[in-house]
Amino acid sequence: MAKIDTYETVTNSIIHQLEAGTKPWVCDWATGGIQMPHRVTGDMYRGINVVLLWMAAQENRLTGRTWMTFKQASSLGAKVRKGSKGTRIVFFKKIDVKDRNASDADATVQIPMLRTYTVFNSDQIDDLPAKYATPIVQPNPSIERDRVNEAALRSSGAQITEGGASAHYTPSTDIVTMPDFERFTSSSGYLATLAHELCHWTGHKSRHDRFGHNSKADRASYAFEELVAEMGAAFIGSQLGIVGEHIENHSAYLSHWLKVLKEDKRAIFRAASLAQAAADMVLANAGELPTLEGEEPTTESIKPAPVMLQAELAL
Repeated sequence: MAKIDTYETVTNSIIHQLEAGTKPWVCDWATGGIQMPHRVTGDMYRGINVVLLWMAAQENRLTGRTWMTFKQASSLGAKVRKGSKGTRIVFFKKIDVKDRNASDADATVQIPMLRTYTVFNSDQIDDLPAKYATPIVQPNPSIERDRVNEAALRSSGAQITEGGASAHYTPSTDIVTMPDFERFTSSSGYLATLAHELCHWTGHKSRHDRFGHNSKADRASYAFEELVAEMGAAFIGSQLGIVGEHIENHSAYLSHWLKVLKEDKRAIFRAASLAQAAADMVLANAGELPTLEGEEPTTESIKPAPVMLQAELAL
């Protein structure tokens, strides 16, 4: 049997979605159809697994937020419905390998190895306890400021100014600039845009140091940073339960995203990990977030070359 290349399989599925004009990390929160996916323990999934489960939910019209293995369902006295298609997700298992750079012949170093397992959505499982029922999300059409979720985003400590007609982050001044609130059609649109810019903010040299210092921007690297900010904003929005539209479609970056993914099967994994780290930093002071062992390696182990950026990162 031919060995399955998980990196390639995952990347190809995301490329297929992008080529079809669908961004798999964008949540349709208004319908309640896709929410931040949870483990059977109640902990939230993270990084690339969030994207994989969102894709599966959209493709199979699944609305449950809880995902579990066949064995976990059985332990609850429940049964996976016959004919249900499971979703393959990933985790990183650390293994010891010989350290070729060490003088000690017996020295080892730990490296993360990608592994997979299959989970099912609660919509695909019968006789589950009532607590696994999908919460109903009610759209909020109000154009008043959402003070609670805005406070959660501002707890990041970023310097945020408001005024004008554009949203952008300027690394040289370390300032996030937002349009006047009144220019948005909903508070959720304002919050989603702010979350996107705050994800850029995490890339500053004093924080995650994702940016280079070349005055000439490399378009592919710039697009990769936009991909990180897009997914990071999606993770943030889902965790806060922001209801409504997400940030506008960045069609200008689509071809660059496809080019990056087609040339590097690990790029989406790096982007998702960096996006998760960005989301965690933005919400670090807004409440306790779960830290799960084994789901993905630290960002240091997959950190890409610095992004060469121009003066501003904008929508």
